[in-house]
Amino acid sequence: MGESCDLFLDSFFVARQPVFDADKNIWGYELLFRNSGGSNFADVSNEDAATSQIIADGFGLIQEDIEEGQRLLVNFPRNMLLDGAADFLPPDVCVIEILEHVQPKQDILQVLADLKGDGYTLALDDYIGQEGFEHFVELADIVKVDCLGLDPDKLEDIAQILGKLNVQLLAEKVEDDAMFNRCRELGFELFQGFFFSQPEIIPGKKISSSNINRMRLLGSISSTDFDVEDITNAINSDVSVSYRLLKFINSPTFGLPNKVNSIQQAIALIGYRKLAGWLRMILLSDMSAGPTGDELAFLSIKRAKFLELLSREMEYCPLSAESMFMLGLFSLLDVFLGRSMEELMSELPVDKDIMDGLIDRESKPAVFINVVEALEKADWDKLESLVKVNNINPLYVSRTHLAAMQWANEIVAMNRSTADPDVE
Repeated sequence: MGESCDLFLDSFFVARQPVFDADKNIWGYELLFRNSGGSNFADVSNEDAATSQIIADGFGLIQEDIEEGQRLLVNFPRNMLLDGAADFLPPDVCVIEILEHVQPKQDILQVLADLKGDGYTLALDDYIGQEGFEHFVELADIVKVDCLGLDPDKLEDIAQILGKLNVQLLAEKVEDDAMFNRCRELGFELFQGFFFSQPEIIPGKKISSSNINRMRLLGSISSTDFDVEDITNAINSDVSVSYRLLKFINSPTFGLPNKVNSIQQAIALIGYRKLAGWLRMILLSDMSAGPTGDELAFLSIKRAKFLELLSREMEYCPLSAESMFMLGLFSLLDVFLGRSMEELMSELPVDKDIMDGLIDRESKPAVFINVVEALEKADWDKLESLVKVNNINPLYVSRTHLAAMQWANEIVAMNRSTADPDVE
């Protein structure tokens, strides 16, 4: 508490939302931003200048960690387009997203035509068939349609109209698998929303023996009272994890003079903290089959680190930093395993406060999961309300979320560098 207003001017919020193709592979991400001019989230006086700085910083944060061929959608209001802000972003990576309140006036149309000529991909946001936007549609490479805000007949009509044009259709706010499948049938090629992070509970589905082992290992490395021998035995019993750990420790990153041949030796050399962070990513991604697994793992470890860091910044937090980490880490476990959180908590006992936060969304610990979900969905109104009601400093939220994203990206990079498709 007690930060001056000037500090707030340097804070901003960034959300990274994945965009999937029809096979649920990650096509790219949309970067969503909100600057904070004070504890009430008021915008600073020069919104466009602030947003330009935000995009420059946020784009640099995310760009380093995307895979080759993936794209980043960046929102552009009218003045930023006219000021040439897009010129600082690479056209082979950046997609210029025209916000819904930008009007198709001649000066804007000329700027967009010039950007297309320079090799940029253009996306039109929130298209609902509004009159006067024909010139935008003609210039756009991608047209985004808000599926949640349209009735089924209207959505079908718009899909049919756009399907006759030379544009890619992107369905946004796709909240469940039923909507995903419906939009795919209508000809949409790209999909944005949180359908991939909703639990699909299948009655009678049982957790596999390998996932039981990984849940136990996950619990072990997330505990403050860990036993190195138990962790060593658990890793040794999983051939995929063992292989990747040895490959990781023997990589050029560490520059070790001699090859490491045992798990126990690896643990001694790498150190517990780094090992635990790397293993969390491996275990979570392994527990979720399919292309969305890495994204879910990223969200889980990012949430965990965010809540841990936030608790350390706050004057009072109902949970310890370690418990906050666990709360975030397990907040998507039902999605990973396709079972209810109540069942999972009975198999992986945790402290009552953590369990309450995961099961009862009205409990005090659940407030922090609500905060991080509002950040991920760029629901700034909800985030503002949660921060005010719970007396959380927005500067803390801003800087700890950015730090958590950077940390999670590093863990993801470690996982990619040690992954081997031939090892199951």
